[in-house]
Formats: sequence, C-alpha cells, structure tokens
Amino acid sequence: MTDDPENGTRSSGRPRTWRAPAALFLVAVALRVAYVLLYRDHPRFDAPAMDAGYHLAWARAIAAGAEFQDGPFFRAPLYPLVLAGFVVLSPSGTLVPRLLQCLLGGLAVVLATRLGARVFGSRAGAVGGLLVAVSWILIAFDAELLIPTLLVPLLLFALERAVAWGGDDRPRVALVVGIAFGLAAIARPNVLLFMPVPFVWTIVRTRRVRAALALTLGTLLPILPVTLHNVLEEDPALIATQAGVNLWIGNNPESDGATAIVPGTREGWWEGYYDAIALAEAEEGKSLAPTEVSQHYVDKTLDWVRAEPGAAIAHLGWKARLLATNVELGNNQDVRFTALRTMPVLRLSPSRWDVLLGLGVVGWVAALRRRRRGAGLLVGFLLVYSLSVVLFFVNARFRVPLVPVLAIGAGSTLVLLFDALRDRRWRDAMILGVPAVAIAALSNVVPARVDRSDAAGLADLGRAELARSNADAGLAHLEQAVRLAPRSVQVRMALANAIVAAGGDPGRALRLLEEARAFPRGKDSPELEARILDLRIDAGDAEGALRTARAELQRRPGDGALRYVVARALVQVGRGPEALAMLRALTADEPTNVHAAIAIAELTAAMGRRDEALAAFERARALQDLASPEERARIAAGLAALKDDQ
Repeated sequence: MTDDPENGTRSSGRPRTWRAPAALFLVAVALRVAYVLLYRDHPRFDAPAMDAGYHLAWARAIAAGAEFQDGPFFRAPLYPLVLAGFVVLSPSGTLVPRLLQCLLGGLAVVLATRLGARVFGSRAGAVGGLLVAVSWILIAFDAELLIPTLLVPLLLFALERAVAWGGDDRPRVALVVGIAFGLAAIARPNVLLFMPVPFVWTIVRTRRVRAALALTLGTLLPILPVTLHNVLEEDPALIATQAGVNLWIGNNPESDGATAIVPGTREGWWEGYYDAIALAEAEEGKSLAPTEVSQHYVDKTLDWVRAEPGAAIAHLGWKARLLATNVELGNNQDVRFTALRTMPVLRLSPSRWDVLLGLGVVGWVAALRRRRRGAGLLVGFLLVYSLSVVLFFVNARFRVPLVPVLAIGAGSTLVLLFDALRDRRWRDAMILGVPAVAIAALSNVVPARVDRSDAAGLADLGRAELARSNADAGLAHLEQAVRLAPRSVQVRMALANAIVAAGGDPGRALRLLEEARAFPRGKDSPELEARILDLRIDAGDAEGALRTARAELQRRPGDGALRYVVARALVQVGRGPEALAMLRALTADEPTNVHAAIAIAELTAAMGRRDEALAAFERARALQDLASPEERARIAAGLAALKDDQ
C-alpha cells in the first residue's frame, strides 16, 4: 500500500515512484546535452568572460594547486571547487565541464519531481518536474559556468529534505537538512536569509529547541571551513566579502536595479573589482582590508537610505516590479538572446516566467488553503528568497532559483485544472484559471525603461567575436546593436573598440564616443572619458591626451583606466621609462591587469632589455587564463620573438 497525497487515498501494489523521475531525468539531460553541443559554436564557449571567466580561472587555479586570489574569499567558493573537479577531467576547453553540468540539471529535475510529489502527489510532481525539465532558462543556465547550475539542485535537495523532515523533533534529521542548506549557502550566501524560517517553523511545531539547534549546527558545518580559511587570511569573513559591493550596486542614486556595475568603475570583471577597492580607499583615505571594503559600501548604502528614504523605498518597489516582470534581465550577457540563438526551438517551451508565475502562485496559495505538507515552508522560501534578490539587484541568474519552486506549484495547478475541466466543474476551473491568467498578464506589463531589444545580446556577441580576434564579425554585430540602442554608452564603446580592432578609422571611433557625451551617462562617465582619451592617442593627439589624463588623474588617483592611458601616452611621446614606472605601479595595485602586464613586456622588449622582457612576458603568461585570445597571441608572439633572438 502507498500513500497518494493528491487525493488522500491509498493504492495497492508495488510502488513504482522511480519511473517518472527517471524518464524526466533522461529528457532533461538530453535537452541540455543537445543545447551544449549547439552552443559550441558560440565565441564565448571556450573563452568565457566576466563571472563565467572568473569561475573558470579560479577552478583552473584550484585544479593546478595554485593560489588564485589573496585574502579571504571574495565570492562563495563551492561552485569553483566543483568546477575544478570537472576541469581536472578536461584541462583544456569547457565541453566536458558543461556536459557534466547537464547531469546536475537532470538531478534538479528529479529533486523537483520528488519535492512536488511530497507536497501535491505523484501526478502534480511529475508535471512540475516536466516543467523544470523543459524550462528554457534552466537549460540555458545549466550550460553556463555560473553558480545557478549548482545552486538550483542544492536548494531543491535542501527543500525536499526539509519537507520530508516536517520540522518535527528529530535532531539528526534536522542536522542533515541544515547541512544541505549550508552547502547551498557556500554556493550563494543569501540562502542564509531564509534560515530563520525553518528555525522558527520547527520551534512552533515542536515547542522545543533541540531540532532548531541541530538545524543551525548543520547549517554552520559546511560554512566553518570557509570561515577558517578567511581567518587564516587574517580577515575573518563568514563566507565571502562581496555583499557590501553588491548591496551598493543595487542601492545607489544611479542604480537601475539590474546593472551589476559599481558607479565610477570600469566594466570588466577585474577592472571593476580593483576600481571598487580604489574608490573605497580614496573615500576612506587609507588602505582597507576586503571586509572593510565591504563594510564601506554597506555604510554608503545605509547613508543613502537615511538621506533619501523615499527614493530608497521607491527603488525597492521598482526592483520588486522587475522581479515579477516577464523579462529575463541580463547581467554578463542576455541569456534569452543567447539561448534562443543557440537553440531556436526553446521558443516553444511552456516554462516561461509569466506562465510559471501565474500558475505557480495559484498553486501555492491553494496549497496553503488545503494545508498541504510543507506548503508554508516553501511559500516562505519563495517570499524570503525573492526579498533577498530585491534587496540587492535583479537579474535572470539571481531569480532563477525561484523557477523550479514555481514550476512545482504550477504542476499542481495544471492537475487541478485538468481534473476540474474533465469533471465539468466550471466554477473550480475559473477560480484556478482566472487569477493565473491575470497574474501572467500583469507580468507582461513591462516598464518602458526596460530595454527589450536584442541590443545587449548583439553587443555581447560582438565583444565575444572581438575577444577571439574576429574583428569583422564583431563589427557587424555591434553596428546592429548601436542601431537598436543608439543611446547606449556601453554599446557605443564596444563598437568603438571594434572599429579600432578591425583597422578602421580611430577618428570615426572617437566621434562615436564624443556623441555619447550628450546622452545620460551616470556610472559610465569615467570609463567613457578614459576611452575617449585612449582614442585621442590612436588619432595622433598623444600630447593633448596626456595633459588631460594627468589632470583627471589628480582627481581620481586610483583610476586604473586613466593610469593605463597616461602610460600609453608617455610611450607615444618617447618617455618610455616614465611609462614603465607607471605600468609597474599599476600592476602592483592590479595584479591581474593583463593589458598592463603585456605592455610592460612589450615596452621592455622595445627598449632592448631582453632578459627583463622575457621575465615580463612569462609573468604575463601566468595570467593567460584571464586573457583574451588576442592577448594570448601577443604573449606567445612576444616570447617567440625573444627566444628567436637568442
């Protein structure tokens, strides 16, 4: 005899609960493998940028037993550790790691199916699992070298174990549940904001604290080694030190609620990282430890909230609206553009945000009314996790952990709707269907400020083509992106880079950026001005660019982009030793600045200092995991030329 929580009956016969999860696992893995194989043609596949590139470089350093970044962890370390295990199996390229991540996607589908069956019964669990299996955004993220591919199955495992536990007085079971949530927290620390919910839940249910304390201990067990590492680095962060920066990114007067750039910093990952530190230290007037940098940005956020509480509250409301809106906001890239370009059939997926939101909300509200097992806990997760996203900033990969939980609720709604229509219970069908349609419709009321064009996707594709030295293709994509979004400063800067890379007229690139001065720029202003100065050097005005850059550097002495521009200008006006000193100071402050490392090597080679140049090129080669293909080619060419001179 087996329980069927869907209808409250018991059925005879041997349970075959493995069949649906197994079938859905195969469907999910097949779709994800097909996507990865189609994705191989994308220029970012083996040369990922931004966060994906950071994770890959970190994983390769772990696999090689090398130190990646001094100090405490800036970002939670679990995903890079797992990725390092995949990288060991295939040190070159990213095909094997991406294919192995398809198995994580299949595991997420199995866990979603089990979780749905525990709450709603086997039929609803299978439908919810199917929605997870065919979700276009989960398929896309499972192919990326980003945290959601690990975070989603970890959270589903933790939630499934929590519902199986039921919050009763079983400390050993609570300990296991806590460990599951602790593992999720060292993938993404905002999971910890949810932990008071199961803590209070078990105390309310049992009137005792034993299980709650075991839950807390379990949560801390995976975190303690991470904290110990940070203590040994003499800066005791609990998990990572990025929270303050992320809080300021999403809560400052220039924030649009989605763009992940600290105002006044460059766009690149490492450039933005070092600029954020330099800005904090300039404002504090002293050197800062990583946790102090984080606290600086927390304080800036709180100062803004206190100074402009109305604006801060309105901004939170805006981000809540973005969270509910049926647009997948890009961070490092436009995930929708990439996914549909890679696998156009994904357009047919029924698992889109608006559908899952409408059906999922109705399903979970009905579950609360019917007092389904674990419904309160899971609704609490949806609410608290949503709040944790809104508190920072909203984008597709931050809200994607909500998708499978909504899909489980949507599976229940679809089963209830089917039963109501089959039995001609029209009133019940209306009660379920009307609010679901209404919520989905409201989700499609997209604010005018949200860019729904393909400009961001085309711009990223153009940058990616530039990164692999395909200047003509990059130029074509970026020209199209500028036509779609002519007032985007970032897109114009990318096009200017493409023009120069393709051997075009630097004057045209310069005019393209000077036109952007008339547009609202906000956080893009410093980077735009530095790029304009860079192009003035290319156009033959090195003396004028040097004067302007030095004057600007007086106001922003830690600005890495300006320092690089000054060094370039010094080389052009024949002051190589001064340029070399500037570049060495820059690499001391920004150890991962590949541009500066290569410039040092090339400049010392031009000065005829062969041994010094050889050592400089070797230092640059040590950074090649962070370099573009073009930069790697420059390093290889420089080393080859020096060795040929022997």
